[in-house]
Amino acid sequence: MMTRFRTRAALAVLAMASMATACSDTTTGSGATTDNAAADSSTSVSGITSSTASAVASTEGASSTVASSSTSSTSTSTTTSTPAPAPLVLRGNGIGQFVLGSEVAVVVDGLSAQLGKIVTDETTAYPTADGLGQYQTTDGEFGFVAPVGRSVCWSVQLCAEFGGASGAAMSFTGWSYRADPTHALRSASGVTLDVRLSDAPAIRADEGGCYSVGSGNVDGIRLTLQSAGEPFGSFDESGNYVVNVPDPADVTVTWMEAGEVPVFLYGDC
Repeated sequence: MMTRFRTRAALAVLAMASMATACSDTTTGSGATTDNAAADSSTSVSGITSSTASAVASTEGASSTVASSSTSSTSTSTTTSTPAPAPLVLRGNGIGQFVLGSEVAVVVDGLSAQLGKIVTDETTAYPTADGLGQYQTTDGEFGFVAPVGRSVCWSVQLCAEFGGASGAAMSFTGWSYRADPTHALRSASGVTLDVRLSDAPAIRADEGGCYSVGSGNVDGIRLTLQSAGEPFGSFDESGNYVVNVPDPADVTVTWMEAGEVPVFLYGDC
């Protein structure tokens, strides 16, 4: 637009200057050129040139203002920020926004986006039905809720479990969390690995246990507890099982899990 204004103003100057020059060459009826006419013409040309120059300067100034305003407005940009993903809170029915029963790809991709690269991804067959609605590996060491299972783990030692009748028909069945020194993940009430029972009143410890190993729950999550002092359960000299209650300050959380996960069937207790 500024270029168009300048072009029109320049054309006007040239046209008016040409007219002034033509007037200065005009002769009187006797054929003689009068000095006064020439002087008037010169004065007229000067007046026209001065007036036009002022108009051009005014037009250029306005154009510069428009250009400056346009540049200023176009240089302003609006920055939009992408909202941070919701925290991965450990829940009894899933992890964060990923609930049990969800599709494999949705859970794996979503967790990877926040936890980073997958460190292990293993598929296991459980071909033997146990007659109680569960399935076992061929050697009978592990049991699971489905004939085919897949375990995907990340560096924070969180593993998501998937199961189904076949590899193509699996869904999110459960998760486990253990041995993470960073304590990156927590339950809704703030419980994480290595927290002491005495510091987490929301934890409900079960009665008894397998020697120094006990169990409990918090926020719908199953817990494995470890006592550094008195054991959860022991046997007296007659071989009778004795239930003990360890000091809560000696008990810490070593494992958290929810939903259906593979189970080791050859445990001591």
